[in-house]
Amino acid sequence: MHLKAVESGLLNREIDYDNGGEPAKGPHADLTTKKIYLQEAYLEHLWAFIYSVFVIYEEGVQKPIINNAFTGVVEFNTEILRRAKQLYDWSISLAEKKTEWDRNLPNPQSHSNDREKFYAEKVNGIFQKSVSYVLFHEFCHLTQGHESYYLGFQLCNLTEADYADRIQLENEADEFAFNMIVGSHEDEKNRWVNGLSILFVKCSSLLLTRSLQGVKQRSHPDLDTRIHTALARLDLKSEQSQFYCWYLCCLAVNFYLLKHGITRDQHTYDTAEECFFAYLNQLDSIKFEGSI
Repeated sequence: MHLKAVESGLLNREIDYDNGGEPAKGPHADLTTKKIYLQEAYLEHLWAFIYSVFVIYEEGVQKPIINNAFTGVVEFNTEILRRAKQLYDWSISLAEKKTEWDRNLPNPQSHSNDREKFYAEKVNGIFQKSVSYVLFHEFCHLTQGHESYYLGFQLCNLTEADYADRIQLENEADEFAFNMIVGSHEDEKNRWVNGLSILFVKCSSLLLTRSLQGVKQRSHPDLDTRIHTALARLDLKSEQSQFYCWYLCCLAVNFYLLKHGITRDQHTYDTAEECFFAYLNQLDSIKFEGSI
């Protein structure tokens, strides 16, 4: 696909790779040079975010649930959890300022113990698919007829219809990338595993926001809507895989609220999906009423 796009003049064969010192920001397509822009700080954020949230979820939520010991709050009471939290804090700090990765913390190449190595190797696989997903999204913009629209999209005198059209193109790129990562005929396990790589991308975008109102987007789908759309598109059937994915996204939304100084009272829900929609209702109040 890449070769055909290059040969037909839709895509530059090179990726514009930025290893400078700017804060992390997601990939984008340059419609003039036909290059995909990919930033090292974003890749560092993404791996560190996936690792830290995955470990916090597995060790701080899933294990206590299995042992009937989960209180609804993650207890950072083990070394692996404390180190994951340190890495998480660094990963989201990259939204404000680029700093060097402390290689004493978990990373893709070196590991302090076998347990961290186990998780890092799993995360390496998720991370590669996550990067593929964001690249396919930009690939779609450059190769699927979006170029002429975006080049004519001026940043003044825009109507609501203009914004709606642009949001539709973003939805198309999301769908294109989703279908490249999650095959329509894959079994439940593969849909779940591959779907995680997409969910982590969507959740990390939420944590890269600099303000509470960042969840609301003007020319893209709202960030919480993109998470919900990915969850619905996965269409998982088993209760176990449904719970895992819905509650993982609940954890990410909770981290977003905590980042912006909002704590929630604990509630009991019948399903993880019900819990997620309660979070969406709270995010709606933030987006549309400016309240918490």
